[in-house]
Amino acid sequence: MRRISSCLLLAAVACGMCAPAFAAPPTPTTHYRWTDASGVVHFSDTIPSSALAGGYDIVNSQGMVVRHVERELTPAERRAAAARAAQEAAVRREAQQRRVADAQMLTAYPTDKDLQASQQAQLRQIQADINSLATNLRSQEDSLTELLAHAADLEHSKQPIPPYVSKRIAEQRQSVNDERAALVQKRADYAKTETRFAAQLEHYRALRAKFSSADDGSQQ
Repeated sequence: MRRISSCLLLAAVACGMCAPAFAAPPTPTTHYRWTDASGVVHFSDTIPSSALAGGYDIVNSQGMVVRHVERELTPAERRAAAARAAQEAAVRREAQQRRVADAQMLTAYPTDKDLQASQQAQLRQIQADINSLATNLRSQEDSLTELLAHAADLEHSKQPIPPYVSKRIAEQRQSVNDERAALVQKRADYAKTETRFAAQLEHYRALRAKFSSADDGSQQ
């Protein structure tokens, strides 16, 4: 028993002496390099908070730059950067939406005649609304004329105009003004739609020409 214990003790001591040969390599130390406000370059294993405002380099033990860390932005710069990022994202979304809309238009209208037929149908609907508004306006104007004539007859006969007649005249004038404004707006909508459709048709033809050229090139 004593011999066995002595052998075990010697083996344990031997293993302990050999252990450093199998130990993990030391963790490399991170080094920092930065320039202070006076223009002096510093190199250290730690970096002060004051150096963050100007940016710094992370370097290895040979002094080679591993990564550059930009300086911290001021609150105003962060807000400006966020605004720019939001604007750029909006531009990208708009471009993507245009691409989707173009693809949908080309799929929906195989030829420009198909597109023009759809446009004309929409213009006819707007014109029908204009005609309806014009008819309503004439009717409202006729009613106002009758009320004014009635009030004039009362004045000629030296009779007072009843309050309800004055109220009806005021309400009818407002109705006429509303109908006129609606008619003006609808006519403006028609003109804007015509302009928009003309641009849409031109854009459609350009897209068709572009894709036709691409198809011809791929076939060659």
